[in-house]
Amino acid sequence: MEQNPILQLFSLTNEDGQMIVVGTIFLFALYFSLRSALFKPLLRHIEERESVTEGAIHTASQMRQKAQALRERYDEGMLQARIAANKERQTVVAKAKTTASSILGDAEAKAAQELQAGRQSIDSALQQAYAKAEGEAQILADSITSKVDSQLTVH
Repeated sequence: MEQNPILQLFSLTNEDGQMIVVGTIFLFALYFSLRSALFKPLLRHIEERESVTEGAIHTASQMRQKAQALRERYDEGMLQARIAANKERQTVVAKAKTTASSILGDAEAKAAQELQAGRQSIDSALQQAYAKAEGEAQILADSITSKVDSQLTVH
């Protein structure tokens, strides 16, 4: 028997070549038999896991977007609440200042009235005291004059 030149190149015998052919046929037969029994279910399982993973990633992305939208709504609501609270506080402060100013104005007006009334009362009492002192001085002067006249006329 003559040896195949390809087998000679690798220093293989004809039996080795036959074994290579038989092994190759066996591997192809094994591959095709396992493909339907093992590889297809395994690939289907891997594809299902990938689709589940992609679905979970998509769901997580949607939830993240919803959470971001909720956060933005919350932040906007808080901003609006702060603005409203500041406006209300400014309104209350302005009202309190107006009320305090009004109370202070009323108190100053009342104090001015009482001061004016007190001054008038003092002026009236002073006028009465002057009038009384003047009357008593006149009486005293008349009394002194009559005594001096009576003594001068007697002497």
